Amino acid sequence: MRQILIIAMNTFREIIRDRILYGIVVFALLLIGVSVVLGELTFVEHARISANFGFTGIQIASCVLAVFAGSTLVAREIDKQTVLTLLAKPVSRTQFLLGKYLGLSLVLISVMCGLGLVLAGLVAFLELKVGATFVIALFGILLEALILIALALFFGTFSRPVMTIIFSASLFLIGHWVDSLDYFIKKSNSTAFKSAGTFVAKTMPNFEKFNWRSAPIYDLQVPASEVLASTGYAIGWILVLMTVTSIIFRRRDFV
Repeated sequence: MRQILIIAMNTFREIIRDRILYGIVVFALLLIGVSVVLGELTFVEHARISANFGFTGIQIASCVLAVFAGSTLVAREIDKQTVLTLLAKPVSRTQFLLGKYLGLSLVLISVMCGLGLVLAGLVAFLELKVGATFVIALFGILLEALILIALALFFGTFSRPVMTIIFSASLFLIGHWVDSLDYFIKKSNSTAFKSAGTFVAKTMPNFEKFNWRSAPIYDLQVPASEVLASTGYAIGWILVLMTVTSIIFRRRDFV
């Protein structure tokens, strides 16, 4: 456990110093600021429009951070051959991966907490209720991003960063389309389409399970059972992806 924490803290410090992180944060803050301007264009729904754009900005920032930073976590160490130095010490390859995952997750949580506080202050100023559903909406975005980190690490063990970004972004888009795919499967008369569609729907992570962003905007209630079920779903996907990633990484030759 100590080795994992050391790698995690080193990864945390490395990413915090990366200029791409600050670019992502500035982009999210600008999008939150633009939401206020766009909200002024309407006579009603000002607060809701601003909150909606704010959540979108946080989601984009967290997902971009997860994919772009996650795509280089392993590849950078391999290219610099620093992975050989680390693995020469009493550190297993699984501990190395877990440390990298934990380090980027801590960065992601820190960024989301900061952006969440900014958005909470904005919507409170616009007299929109900031309560439990606001936190749940942010938690859903966090779960989504944590799965993306695991996906980026998975693809990063056997592909280049550019391909890792393409693969992870593609699965992210497909994951938000799974619910729509179920609708088309039910309406289709093609057996081949139904079989292929069912396979995709069952084997791809459904990111819409974490979409609670409308709850604080329209003052909707999110059942605790739904939050717990989605959390278990996310943990399950992370465990599966990290297990498969560890198996692939243990078999890889760096020389």
